[in-house]
Amino acid sequence: MNLKKIIFGILLFTVFTGIAQRNDNEKIKAYKTAFLTEALELTVDEAEKFWPVYNAYSKEYQKIKITKTRQIFKKIRIAGGIDQLSESEADTILEEFVEIDSNVAKAKENLKKNLTGVISSKKMIKLISAEQNFNKELLKRFRNRGGNMNKN
Repeated sequence: MNLKKIIFGILLFTVFTGIAQRNDNEKIKAYKTAFLTEALELTVDEAEKFWPVYNAYSKEYQKIKITKTRQIFKKIRIAGGIDQLSESEADTILEEFVEIDSNVAKAKENLKKNLTGVISSKKMIKLISAEQNFNKELLKRFRNRGGNMNKN
């Protein structure tokens, strides 16, 4: 059995055994690591170089997209909802959303630049596809478990 399959099996086992100390975010991260490693068919050498770069990108993406978007929606709720915004406030918020998308695009450009020489361009394309497939699979699992990642 090759090393990739062993690593993948261990990661999947860890995710599905439901270790009590792990919260849902840690389980999801472990599952994503296993999912992407398998989808990209990373060698041990590639994985050692890939994951620090990808994890830095993921952290930046989280900060840009998730955190900033939540802040904007919180601002909208505090204002009483979208219908309570003035046109000027709505324009400002719309510009904030555009800025978020622009910053995400810059982060993706940096990811591509930082992964050049680490993995091939074909594997970078596989990464894009694998991320989309992971999100679909995660959503499907979440729905099947009634929103609880701890159910088996």
